Amino acid sequence: MSDGVRFDLLGPLRAWRGDEELELRSHLQRSVLAVLLLGKRRQVSTDEIIAAVWGAGAPRSALMATRSYVSRLRLLLDGIEIRATGGGYQLIVDPAMVDVSVFRKTRAAARAARERRDLTEAARLLDAALALWKGPALQGLTGPFFDSRRTWLEEQRSIAQQDSWSLAIELGRHDEAIADLTEATAANPYHERLWELLMLALTHAGRRDDALAAYDRITRILDQDLGLEPGPGLRKTRASIASPLTHRSVA
Repeated sequence: MSDGVRFDLLGPLRAWRGDEELELRSHLQRSVLAVLLLGKRRQVSTDEIIAAVWGAGAPRSALMATRSYVSRLRLLLDGIEIRATGGGYQLIVDPAMVDVSVFRKTRAAARAARERRDLTEAARLLDAALALWKGPALQGLTGPFFDSRRTWLEEQRSIAQQDSWSLAIELGRHDEAIADLTEATAANPYHERLWELLMLALTHAGRRDDALAAYDRITRILDQDLGLEPGPGLRKTRASIASPLTHRSVA
């Protein structure tokens, strides 16, 4: 199938054969390869490739250029089939050799572990999934196609990170979660879910007053900067903390 070639998309696009990095010489060559990899083994039409790589201002030479880049990729990725199908191309690669696919599969395994209450295994799997990231997804690739894919992937990364912090709180790793979430809320001051998790981490660490102070802080930020009130998640979290019988579970 892949003859040991693996691909990184969660960061700069890179290709490896064993420990040797394969040289993707041009930006356009990287872009064509990325479109085929994101196709997840389905046929990708030449029109799709051209639209993704060149956008609305594609030159007349784009079709010939696409064929040329595919030809070069076949030589570079010796052992991997790039199948020409009616009006397009299909990259035949083992999903286990593409970090995006591994990330998705590992996250799914983490969700399954959490559902069966194997929290330690769920946390381990999420750590492994997040360790696949080497920077912003599709780093260096530009245009609406890559921007939309990058946005979706970064959202999945953010959710996985939030799930990881939630598990850290449940597993009693409060100080670790508080340190990470304090940094995260500083970097993303309007992200209410991060504040909810910080409040829960502080509460579980026995710092109830600090948790309530955090709520007051995000309330002021939302009011002064956006003219908004805290959303239902934040309000519910504060109510649970303020109650004499504080809930001990993490949402």
